[in-house]
Amino acid sequence: MAHSTESDLDDASAHDASAHDASVRDAGEATRRRQLFPRPAHSILTRTGGFLSGFTHSLQPYSGCQFSCRYCYVREMTVQRANPFGLPWSRWLAPKTNAPELLWRTARRGGLEAARIFCSSATDPYTPAERKLGLTRGCLEVMARHPPAALVVQTRSPLVLRDRAVLARIPHVLVSVSLPTVDEGVRRLMEPDSPSVARRLDALARLRRAGLRTQAAVAPVLPGDPAALARALDGCVDRVVVDDFFRGDGAGGRRSRGALERLRAAGYERFAEPGMAAEVARELRRHLGSERVLESEAGFNDLAWASSV
Repeated sequence: MAHSTESDLDDASAHDASAHDASVRDAGEATRRRQLFPRPAHSILTRTGGFLSGFTHSLQPYSGCQFSCRYCYVREMTVQRANPFGLPWSRWLAPKTNAPELLWRTARRGGLEAARIFCSSATDPYTPAERKLGLTRGCLEVMARHPPAALVVQTRSPLVLRDRAVLARIPHVLVSVSLPTVDEGVRRLMEPDSPSVARRLDALARLRRAGLRTQAAVAPVLPGDPAALARALDGCVDRVVVDDFFRGDGAGGRRSRGALERLRAAGYERFAEPGMAAEVARELRRHLGSERVLESEAGFNDLAWASSV
């Protein structure tokens, strides 16, 4: 695991403002057309199960979405179907305005000590609105003072760099960045409102230089050269988790039918069939080593790193 010096952090800090601005620009059209519905929440930690059985809770400072990935299975789930705003997925975002306060109350009761938290399972904790609202940062500040047993921060945004100093104060933390492909054309096809491949790789590299444990979530696997993906990730991550539509959406690919049709229409039939994730994982293991490459549910729930920190 890489470790930083103070000068490393000082040199990197000069780039933070531009990273934040670029994150918002990358979200571009999604940011302009979304509607915000700030409101307090009744609770902030949700008991997990199913796919995230290795965790005790999920933590989501926001509901909704601003990134509009074409393959997102959440648009087929209750959080979207039961939303009270009457808007399509990616057109609404509901910030939980009291998220840090609710987490603080739990922490004061000792409720975080044994918690294994996944942040977040449905809404990116670094959605563009986080830049101004700071709800995710507020929750991290609570966990820096009252560390959970394990924390995974799952994002696709380089805005996470803003909080690397706070993250470094949480002993058992892993930052996982979604990177389904290193092909920028495919990224634009399937994630048109999300940060670029280059910015995500840069974020992973800088987080690792700051001494943070990093993971790339190649989930779902999108078209691209696995060898090029391995080369791009080699110096950036401690480990990689690979998944596909059929295992990852929790419904055997049924929640991902629109994305699969889009891939087939674009000529990527192989990546719209079961088994592609296993093929990509084999290639990644050949380049990165078997101990650094995990798959699907077992990979995401492997928290061995938390006991070795």
